[in-house]
Amino acid sequence: MNRIFKNHLLMINYIFFIILFCLFFTRPCPAAPETDTLHVLAMGDSRIYTDILAARSAAVTECLQTAVEEMAITMVPADILTQKFELISNLISARRNEYITTYKVLKEINTEKNYQVLVQVTVSGAKLTADLAEAGVIVSTQELPVLLFLISEQQADDIAPQYWWRKEKSVFQANAAGAALTAPFKAKAFPVIDTETVPMGFFDDLALSARLTDDEAVETGRRLNADIVVTGSAVVREMANRMGASVLTFQGTVSARALITETGEQIAETTAAKTRGSRDIAAGSNDVLSAAGAEAGESLSAQITAAWYKHILPPGEITLRIAGNDILPHLVLFRNELEKIEGVTGQQTREMTPDEAVLAVQYNSTAQALADALLLKTFDAFGISIHEITHNAIVIELAVE
Repeated sequence: MNRIFKNHLLMINYIFFIILFCLFFTRPCPAAPETDTLHVLAMGDSRIYTDILAARSAAVTECLQTAVEEMAITMVPADILTQKFELISNLISARRNEYITTYKVLKEINTEKNYQVLVQVTVSGAKLTADLAEAGVIVSTQELPVLLFLISEQQADDIAPQYWWRKEKSVFQANAAGAALTAPFKAKAFPVIDTETVPMGFFDDLALSARLTDDEAVETGRRLNADIVVTGSAVVREMANRMGASVLTFQGTVSARALITETGEQIAETTAAKTRGSRDIAAGSNDVLSAAGAEAGESLSAQITAAWYKHILPPGEITLRIAGNDILPHLVLFRNELEKIEGVTGQQTREMTPDEAVLAVQYNSTAQALADALLLKTFDAFGISIHEITHNAIVIELAVE
């Protein structure tokens, strides 16, 4: 019995050491980063030639660039990153500072030849996502708005416009402009409401006509749970120009505007006109409306993508860099006045030294608007001078009177 017990004990110890060995050499799996912000530790270095401060600045700049690049790599799928590499790289290089919410130098080493820094950087994924979308790079389709298209169409031989939401029972067939208009959105994976699934008589109480007002379009979109409604018209007219006796000339014009159903705000508008020749009225009308619709769709998709991401972008954080001689005694007064500005919802101190402070301010408007509001403030013991304003940062000099 003792022999069996000893064997079991030996086997348990053996299994325990195997598990312990595996745990010792197992590396933890990093959590998936949030898309709103990314906190990055970056190391940078720069060669010291004559100016130590210039070398420090270059090393910090390298860290900031690395942090934003890491955010882009985290957000953008590898295939899209490869395909759009030049566009994304140029965007980050040109607008890097706009995506950096805060940064702090944690450690710096000054050797004989190099200046090395360790920097903690917070990068705004929401802002980067919006700018990438504006440039045509869709990071995620989860936040794309649901679209409803309300485009009436009148071909050259139509007596009146045709439209799918009309009260009278009819089969809406003329959809050359509408199909071309929605194609760029579908290619970018925008969810588009299928109007054929809308029940007959769904809008009868609204008494809608071919040309909708903004209020009518918005109400229609709300009933179908659309985030954005695109409304407008597509019209073909036969021109006087002809080629011989059989070739007719047609001009097609597509006009459309996009409205957010939640607020009624117009976020995009376009008009496209094309001319085509054809021997057949129906074929010519379809051809010219398809061409005009395609051009209008490309314009609208770019405008709507950019505007929508800005619409859902959370209130921004603006960095205030305040410098001056012995500013600490006056910083409390400055922060008290800052808090009174309409639109300021919060503030935090990121860095503080006797001659410099960095504040992170939550503000529901632009950095320019915040700077304008600060200039209107009166400080008894000191004055402020604003030296630089970027998308999300303001550089201020505080001068004691």
